[in-house]
Amino acid sequence: MSEKKGFVASLIKAVSEKVRAVYEVFTTPEKLRQVLINIWDFIKVLYIRITRDGVLKEAASLTYITLLGFVPFITFVLMIAPDLPFLNVKEKIREVLAANMVPGSASAIMGYLDDFVKNRTAFNIMSFVILIVSSYSLFRNIRNAFDRILNVRMANSQDLISQMIKFLGTLIFGFIIMVVLFSASSLPVISLIFNLPILKQISYFLPFVVQFVGISLLYSLIPTIRVGRKAVIRGAFWTSVVWALVKNLFDIYIYNLTSIQAVYGVMSALPIFLMWVYFNWVIIMGGIVLVSVLDKKGEVKDLVEEPYKTVRMTLELYSDDNLNRRLEGLVSKKDLLEVLTEDLEKEE
Repeated sequence: MSEKKGFVASLIKAVSEKVRAVYEVFTTPEKLRQVLINIWDFIKVLYIRITRDGVLKEAASLTYITLLGFVPFITFVLMIAPDLPFLNVKEKIREVLAANMVPGSASAIMGYLDDFVKNRTAFNIMSFVILIVSSYSLFRNIRNAFDRILNVRMANSQDLISQMIKFLGTLIFGFIIMVVLFSASSLPVISLIFNLPILKQISYFLPFVVQFVGISLLYSLIPTIRVGRKAVIRGAFWTSVVWALVKNLFDIYIYNLTSIQAVYGVMSALPIFLMWVYFNWVIIMGGIVLVSVLDKKGEVKDLVEEPYKTVRMTLELYSDDNLNRRLEGLVSKKDLLEVLTEDLEKEE
């Protein structure tokens, strides 16, 4: 009991200190100005990293690979959906079609889906192979992009078993998250049946929590190196916030500020879907850049790529006091020593 009280007391003390520090920042003009300068500098660094690492290009390639596996994935979901009635996938698809297509087209598509569910043998071995190959290709491309952004230069390559374990773990976690997201909409109904109003309240923020957990797992499991836990949590949180904001803005734009449905008619769902998949990958890749900046994995990227500059800056760092102070603002001695040690071990 005493340990529990001590933990609660330390937690309250830490929170009170944080609140006091925030209050001092907003009440002291000099501190507030410095905080704003730091935030602006951080945003500039983040923007430079996003443009330099080619986030938009990576998002486009991942969107293409996602589309390759989309049809087999939908086939697989529709194959198992009738056996999981709590997901209510059929009704959700019906709602999406009714909202984005003319009534005649929506009814025709639902008729095809009903026929497919009745004859589920259409998911043959070829569809399964395409699903696995496209999923693994997507996994490898995501991992390579994450490693490049996290500045993985001299990490040991993982064997096939380790890669497959991570791949299967990512698939399992992804499926669990999908089940939870689909089930979240049924919480209000459950709350009415069991007279538990709290479940209805949970349903409002559960999708955000699941999104946060999913992104955290994505940033933790896929890279070949270990990323700092604090950087992952902070990066995943702000990525989830940006995702929620972009989703609402995207909905407002599609339904109120564009005539895409009038231009494309029945096929309007296709470009909307392409744009949304692309925006999702931009957000996810931007999030891993944020994690990289927070984890300071890219501080010595240029030095690793050019050994000549590494040696030159190291000599200057230790030989001149003025340069010492100037260069320590760019890269720490610890980072330089780690790079040189790894280079020497590699040459030996």
